[in-house]
Amino acid sequence: MLTRELIYGLMPYSIHQKIVRWKCKFKKQDDLLVNNHLALYPHSFDLNKVVKEELDKCVAFLPYCAKPMGEHECPASDKINKRKNQKCIKVSGGKCNVPCSLGEMVDVLVKHGFKKEQIFIIDRDSNLFPWLKQKREEGYEYFMPGTGCKYGVSYAIDYVGKKLGYKGCIAFVDDFCPGDKDNGVCKCMNDYLGMEGVDKGKMTKIHKETIILMDCILSGEYHNMNEEVTHKSPQTNESPSSI
Repeated sequence: MLTRELIYGLMPYSIHQKIVRWKCKFKKQDDLLVNNHLALYPHSFDLNKVVKEELDKCVAFLPYCAKPMGEHECPASDKINKRKNQKCIKVSGGKCNVPCSLGEMVDVLVKHGFKKEQIFIIDRDSNLFPWLKQKREEGYEYFMPGTGCKYGVSYAIDYVGKKLGYKGCIAFVDDFCPGDKDNGVCKCMNDYLGMEGVDKGKMTKIHKETIILMDCILSGEYHNMNEEVTHKSPQTNESPSSI
């Protein structure tokens, strides 16, 4: 496992992006999903069937790096670990008015019936993976969504998908500030191990259109655009709520 992680860690970020595109088979994905930072795993995953019949078998996980800091501080932060914990006021059933894309996604999940025990805020992979294993043993089969950066997804999807047997929908986070690439998503082993150890201050976000589309999906309103419109690729700045 360590050798495999080392190999992945030494790969440039561009290779990790290609690995994700290959493992998720982006060319066979619905353009509407990919253009709005989502992907099915596997690509043939029957999204609507699960939403209609097996939503109670879904879990969701979101990374702590999508919590706010700086001008808008996450109220669940603490003095020692800062944002790096499994806490979220909204997951616990409380109210929070701090601008936060992670919180907005939690709002969508709670709206569609997700309970506290179905949502995991990732403080580190070494806590996420045992949680997913336990949930699998409890009968959960899908992630809706599983959220992360492409660096993390490129290696984690093998364990989550192949070893644990999960299927579902992946949501990709992006740099919180597009002009500040150094403090956004992890792009190398040092970045990732750094954020696994302590909160280094890297900030990511779940795109607004990703959250809107996820709401549509969980509402049962999603339709595969590639099956309905030939050679048409929706723009990322279009509101997916119109589907």
